[in-house]
Amino acid sequence: MPEYYVYRPRSGWAYLAIVALVGMSAAVSFFYAGFVTDGLVSLSNTFATSALLWVFVVSPKVVYTSKGIEIHNPFQTIKVGWLNTVDFVTKYSFTVVTETGRYSAWGAPAPGRFNARKIHNTDFRGTGLEDRKVISPNDSPRAESGVALILAQKHRDYATKKGTASEHTTKQINLISLALVASSALALVVNFVH
Repeated sequence: MPEYYVYRPRSGWAYLAIVALVGMSAAVSFFYAGFVTDGLVSLSNTFATSALLWVFVVSPKVVYTSKGIEIHNPFQTIKVGWLNTVDFVTKYSFTVVTETGRYSAWGAPAPGRFNARKIHNTDFRGTGLEDRKVISPNDSPRAESGVALILAQKHRDYATKKGTASEHTTKQINLISLALVASSALALVVNFVH
């Protein structure tokens, strides 16, 4: 089992690539037509939109280490030691429950209600969830919250057996994300007004 593993849904990268490709195509077409000012505005809007998409869709992730779990949300990073985790919940998103609070991950949302129709009992083989009395559709290995849950349980068990699990809970504000959102929102407002 790796000492450091990052879980981030791949769909965010696809969304970012599509937005960047469409925005750059628009900017290139403006430049090619001779509308330099409109091309610069389009380029600025593309960078601002891509930065917002990065902060809210691509950047959120769950990191599993030998000491604990890290939840990287857009504006805050929470680090919880494996010994501090009480439970993992997947109701609305993957959530780490401790004695002092609940920390949800933007990078592992729960699926919609129609996901329950696609689940079969064989989906849970080898996941470590077979011994649960009630298995929610959110725990499915096809759902992002389910994948995060399965990885968390396996990494916690491994770290506990190995003796590297620690007992800590820290919160940190992501200043870079705040600055990106503020500057991107300002650029979009300025470009909209002009």
